Amino acid sequence: MQGLQAARRTATMERMNRDSETKRVSVIVPFLNEQENLPLLYDRCTQVFKSQEEELELVFIDDGSSDGSLSWVKQTAEKDPTVKYIQLSRNFGHQRAITSGMNLCTGDAAVIIDADLQDPPEVIAEMIVKWKEGFEVVHAVRSSRKGESGLKKLLAHIFYRLLSKMTEVDMVVDAGDFRLLDRKALDALNSMPEQHRYMRGLASWIGFSQTTVEYERDARHAGVTKYPLIKSISLALNAITSFSGTPLRFIFYMGSVLCTLSLGLAIYLFIMWNFIQSSPQHAGTTYLTLAIFFVSGLQMLCMGILGQYLRRVFDEIKNRPLYLIKQTNCEGATS
Repeated sequence: MQGLQAARRTATMERMNRDSETKRVSVIVPFLNEQENLPLLYDRCTQVFKSQEEELELVFIDDGSSDGSLSWVKQTAEKDPTVKYIQLSRNFGHQRAITSGMNLCTGDAAVIIDADLQDPPEVIAEMIVKWKEGFEVVHAVRSSRKGESGLKKLLAHIFYRLLSKMTEVDMVVDAGDFRLLDRKALDALNSMPEQHRYMRGLASWIGFSQTTVEYERDARHAGVTKYPLIKSISLALNAITSFSGTPLRFIFYMGSVLCTLSLGLAIYLFIMWNFIQSSPQHAGTTYLTLAIFFVSGLQMLCMGILGQYLRRVFDEIKNRPLYLIKQTNCEGATS
């Protein structure tokens, strides 16, 4: 933790020592086995900034790659001083990898982009225009999603709209992690050490002046997706439990409804079987069996929902670091 604080102080001093007229934009790129995509991403990012007056800082974060991705980044960093890299000690997950880049980047603004080239680097120029207009958070909203199955598109469409209704935060619909953050917004996010991180929600939660730009999301250039359907569902569950108490309220409402229905059914059966008609043979056993199965399943569902929230409390209490750095060329960081 002390090393991280020292790195932040060093990054702050570096920004202060630079020419005040020259702005720097850090492009944060988390990657996991993206050897085929990184060279093209590097070329396209550098090409974008040839027509920009801002300086470029490329921060690559290796989240436990086992291919030649990191070797390529290190070789490129030896030739190009704008390239920085952070090698995490193991795979800590996409959201924490992003966090490490945000902690150690030195830009006056930062752009988060994945290495798979589904998010076109050319959109960064549009984000910078919005930033210069005074916006401190610029979300890139996907108008279309190429190369994804119909089921995944449908589930994503439902999830984003459901989440926006369930939370008290004004979430940006159809926006991923591709966004620009001004230094004020970046520092605000860096001050949040929570363990279960959903950066899309946090970026909306901090407030500041926010806007959007639309773009068409391309198909993955090479390699396989790091967010298959199961992992996407896990991320969605993390988002809901991190930003909404609706599941807990759902348990209360469902329990109230079931208690009312059970009492009403008991009164109905008592009247029917005692005053109107005789009770059928074995009817009591049938209803009891169904009730036991139903209530048992309901209890397991409720315990599962409560367990998700308790797990998050448990992880926060442990207060472990969000990530560990094995090696980096970022100034002031301990490796």
